[in-house]
Amino acid sequence: PPGDYTFMVKGSNNDGYWNEAGTSIAVTILPPPWKTWWAYTLYAILLMGIIYFWRRYDLKRQRLKQELELEHVQTEKLEELDKMKSRFFANISHEFRTPLTLILGPLQKHLPEFKEQELKKDLTIIQRNAQSLQRLINQLLTLSKLESGKMKLEAGEENIVKLVREYAQSFDSLATQRGIELIFSCDEEVIPVYVDRDKLEKILYNLLSNAFKFTAEGGTIKIEVFSPQAPAHRFDTHITNQDLPVTVSVSDTGQGIPPDQLSHIFDRFYQAKDSYTREQEGSGIGMALTKELVELHHGKITVESEVGKGTTFTVIFPLGKEHLKEEEIIQSTEVRTQYTEISYPSSNIMDLGINHEHVTTRIQDEKKKDLPLLLIVEDNADHRSYIQSYLIESYQIVEAFNGKKGFEKALEQIPDLVLSDVMMPEMDGFELCGKLKADPLTCHIPVILLTARDSSESKIEGLETGADDYMAKPFEPKELQARIRNLIEQRRRLREKFSADLLEANKEPLMNIPLTGMGEMDKTFILHALEIVEQQMSETDFDVAGFSKEMSLSRQQLFRKLKALTGLSPSDFIRTIRLNKAASFLANRSGTVSEIAFEVGFGTLSYFTKSFLEQFGVTPSKYMEQHS
Repeated sequence: PPGDYTFMVKGSNNDGYWNEAGTSIAVTILPPPWKTWWAYTLYAILLMGIIYFWRRYDLKRQRLKQELELEHVQTEKLEELDKMKSRFFANISHEFRTPLTLILGPLQKHLPEFKEQELKKDLTIIQRNAQSLQRLINQLLTLSKLESGKMKLEAGEENIVKLVREYAQSFDSLATQRGIELIFSCDEEVIPVYVDRDKLEKILYNLLSNAFKFTAEGGTIKIEVFSPQAPAHRFDTHITNQDLPVTVSVSDTGQGIPPDQLSHIFDRFYQAKDSYTREQEGSGIGMALTKELVELHHGKITVESEVGKGTTFTVIFPLGKEHLKEEEIIQSTEVRTQYTEISYPSSNIMDLGINHEHVTTRIQDEKKKDLPLLLIVEDNADHRSYIQSYLIESYQIVEAFNGKKGFEKALEQIPDLVLSDVMMPEMDGFELCGKLKADPLTCHIPVILLTARDSSESKIEGLETGADDYMAKPFEPKELQARIRNLIEQRRRLREKFSADLLEANKEPLMNIPLTGMGEMDKTFILHALEIVEQQMSETDFDVAGFSKEMSLSRQQLFRKLKALTGLSPSDFIRTIRLNKAASFLANRSGTVSEIAFEVGFGTLSYFTKSFLEQFGVTPSKYMEQHS
């Protein structure tokens, strides 16, 4: 080992004499380089360096972790903010669309009746501007969906030439009226492209309406569609021929846009500052929305303009479907429901601060007692009145101003159909529909949800609560009437089927009646009613009052529920089952006619004979002979 040593030596001569004193030498063994003091110093420095850098790394890792957690929290907050913003837009749209419905509806209804040209001209201006406001609301909602990521592309393979030509032709009358030459051209008649038809229409509408807005009388608007085989100069310089784009361009001969403003043309709420632009003032939303919709198609939009000569917008769509995700592709034959933007009416007395916290039942005359009963649940009194104006002639109407009162009224009245708004105080339409479908007393009632929230998510949410139909505001009154008729007609056919099955039930046990088309709760209700009547059948004093008590319902509730499911009143229901049982006894010769009449609860033989003849067309004795 390293250290200081003394090497001692004794020696002898050849004769064997030893030098006892001997001699010595000091020896120092040096340590190896890795055990020297400077090596240990280096080790200490390295260790401190390792500790320092490890600590620094650990602190950085902790800081990154905290930053990631903070970013995650911020992301969650942003997502929540997006959701709140989307809900805000949905709520605002409801607040806007309802009064728009109440403005445009009466205009649409009564405008053709006015003969005075000056008044008709003013009303047409009102209608046109209200429709413009409606389009603006729709654009804001679309932008909101795009921002929140809820706007999904539903692209199918379409002939884009045909679509663009047909949409351009819809502007022919406007071009004629404005004295503008509208030209459509293409280099091929068929160019298949994967596009979302609804969103393509929005793109074309914004481009064409923008062109018409800034083109003076005598000007020209040109719409061109070019295939991938078109000359290279037709395409954007950043796109190669290998990318195979299809271009749709809309050009006009308007005033043009100054170069310093071109870069802002797709900014939201941006408007060019030239006087001609201010004359044709817009919202600054249309072109921003157009750009978002084009990019949703994985395409590109560019603009070229020269002051005094005009502007050209060019939209580029890629061919094929490799650029699309699987969930963005639909079959081109898939039916896509389109909601026509038609609007409707009346001064909103809610804005005057009048309290409408009451439920109004319209007094019906004798002629309307047999009409179907409709429950309208809507928090806007004017809108309730407007809907009533189209339905009052064909239905009895009951009203409620929110979901909670609507549910109470539904339990009390058992209507034939419920027409409900979605966004209401205390209980919204979704919750109302869910409660109606979950209650055995009201589960059979068809429900139509009527709302301004026309997104796919809202429709799915409504249908998942059990709604039978879903209509977006603004709605077409004739369409609403048709949907109500269809649902009520479906219920009527189910009632007729049950009545026919019940009349045949004398051939088999009552509990074996096929309850076709009924839900589980309705089947349970009917089977329970049949069981009670069979148990009490021999009691001559068993009547509707006793039946209602056994079913734990009021007489009106029992009447409305049974009538809705079977088409029979409680008394007719009891009598029909008694007669069916009597027919079974007669066919099996289980006793005399008198004995059987009393056995099934008829107090007098004459009444039994009369009732049996009405139901089966023969007397009891004749029936017994026929089945002997």
